[in-house]
Amino acid sequence: MKFLNLRYAFLILLPLFVSSFYAKAQLKGFDNLTYFDDRGIHFGFYLGLNTMDYRLRNYKNVYDNPVFIDNDPLKANAALKYEGQTSFAAEIYQIMPGFTVGGVINLRLDRDFDFRFTPGMSLGNRHFNYIGVTPLATNGQNQDTYLSTASAYVDIPVGIRYKGFRHRNLRPYIYSGAAYRLDLENKRVSESVIHLRKTGAYAELGFGLDSYLEYFRFTAEFRFSYGLDNLIRHDVDPVNTPYYGYIFKEVNSNIFSLIMYFE
Repeated sequence: MKFLNLRYAFLILLPLFVSSFYAKAQLKGFDNLTYFDDRGIHFGFYLGLNTMDYRLRNYKNVYDNPVFIDNDPLKANAALKYEGQTSFAAEIYQIMPGFTVGGVINLRLDRDFDFRFTPGMSLGNRHFNYIGVTPLATNGQNQDTYLSTASAYVDIPVGIRYKGFRHRNLRPYIYSGAAYRLDLENKRVSESVIHLRKTGAYAELGFGLDSYLEYFRFTAEFRFSYGLDNLIRHDVDPVNTPYYGYIFKEVNSNIFSLIMYFE
């Protein structure tokens, strides 16, 4: 919790620090870095916060999952431990902040368009809630079951920025792109209950505002990453997995990011 408070403090204080430089420049009444956007290529880095979510589709009955076809041992294990219960729900119940960091390679295409390559890493958590699971140990009483899955993504995004007109030291833009992500934490955390693919493709859309300061360009951007792949996989031996882990029909990832660029 202390670490989360530090991240919140960082996110609040950094824009205030940068805005003080911008306000000073505006009071002096001059434009900063007037030839910055004429560079063919430039570099930078970014820091930010994210929240990670899943879009879930559940089977109405866990036995509808194809993994149970011709798998009598798994069915027998479910009937023994969960009194034959086959219907319940799973949902994301809590959104937690994560951290994003990486580098920037910006290639100027023309006056209005830039090509961006921004490799980095994103750390975060998602929390599942299985509703209505009834183990024998609870004497027939429903008991919600919680699971936390950490993610450590290696991000490989590329995209195009369409830039608006610059007004003094401000310039808005829209970002559109795609990303490929590899989850380094996937197997270690979730293997005991659910089985997810480590890699996935994302479509991304963002918007932001460039602020030209005296010595560098600062940018604040909001970006939404929409997972395109169904991450759930049922190609493993399910005998040792709690059978309620197979309630998922589709699991797709969403990531919301607030990113601050320094270029």
